Amino acid sequence: MKKIVTIFLLSLLGLTIFGRITLTFWHSMSDYQKPIIDKLVADFNKSQKDVTVRAIFQGSYDETVTKLKAALLTGKGPDIAMVNIEHLQIFTKDGSLQDLTALLASDPGISPEDFVDSFWTTILRGDRPYALPFNISALMLFYNKDHFRAAGLDPDKPPTTWEELEEYARKLTVRKASDSRPSQYGLLWGVDTMFYQFEPLVWQNGGDIFNEDMTECIINSPEGIEALKRWQSWFDQGLSPRDLTTDEGIQSFTMGRISMGPMTSGGIRYALENIPWNLGVASLPQNKERMTTLGGGSLAIMSGLSDEKLKAAWSFLKWMVSEKSTLFWYEGTGYMPVKKSAMNSLEIQLIWQRFPQLKAPIDSIEFARPRPVHTNIIEIRNILYNAVEQVRKGVTEPEAAFDEAVEKVNILLK
Repeated sequence: MKKIVTIFLLSLLGLTIFGRITLTFWHSMSDYQKPIIDKLVADFNKSQKDVTVRAIFQGSYDETVTKLKAALLTGKGPDIAMVNIEHLQIFTKDGSLQDLTALLASDPGISPEDFVDSFWTTILRGDRPYALPFNISALMLFYNKDHFRAAGLDPDKPPTTWEELEEYARKLTVRKASDSRPSQYGLLWGVDTMFYQFEPLVWQNGGDIFNEDMTECIINSPEGIEALKRWQSWFDQGLSPRDLTTDEGIQSFTMGRISMGPMTSGGIRYALENIPWNLGVASLPQNKERMTTLGGGSLAIMSGLSDEKLKAAWSFLKWMVSEKSTLFWYEGTGYMPVKKSAMNSLEIQLIWQRFPQLKAPIDSIEFARPRPVHTNIIEIRNILYNAVEQVRKGVTEPEAAFDEAVEKVNILLK
């Protein structure tokens, strides 16, 4: 009997700690972002006496999806989760996420109209919100200003077109002999399994990866193949290292062995704190179109919570996206403020004075395009990634690589 009572009391403690409701929050922010998110959570916990949030890192966005799927099957998932905007549909389709429509309608303290329009659309499914935008980023061009000066380039005038990107990369690539491996590469344009870095190349070239209703992959269009051939040429010319993984390439970039490349705005502050040279951040060079990728994640409440926990979770989400919190998050990481009021604040002007590199992502919002969304998006991205990797390694020709990938992807789209 004593054992049963003890178990009962412990189960109550899972819900409350000395009268406080305890919520579990799963997120994907590691390394340099984790201390910032931990500070936000700690400040929320100190700001009131009713709710305690436990923030738990779960790995990358894709790893978090896998763990969340498994946890939901056993009924042991979190109360709140950070969900990548391209993964949201995986969990809205099966009813795992709380529809926030009623909560927003009954709360005068928060309005959809105050969110940046393009950010707000990322969390809508059938015109209904299932999360609040939080860690939204844009793909930017990071570059080494010291390398620019050494090569006779203006460090305040980064390349604005593909042609200029190639011209600058040639000037920035350093070889001791004409036939030797570069000691410094002008460009790093690797692509990882997220396929994040290749998407804007297709869009900038006037193409699309999928049709409008996401029922067909069309990346093997003339525009898509042309973009792939252009990207391949950067490796063939020796402007970008062929034998480095994306992570190895980023490490080489931070060490000053590579001059420029596309990276997430969410890494700006980490770069500023950890690189021994002057960092420049600019919009991606354009081609036929001016375009970049809008990525990142949102904060969602899991469905099926008690009324008490739902109210508590909602108070936490509102705290995290408040003007003060979103600006603190922005200055500490590079993920963009999600509120229009924050964008128009005096504080953001002061942040730009302290860290001028943080302004470039804000300027890119008008031509930033949200990433494609589908319930099978992880498998789809892996297929497309493998296709471009085969081309980068010289194993497959661009047309054949995309034709084969399209055939595989279309099966998943159906």
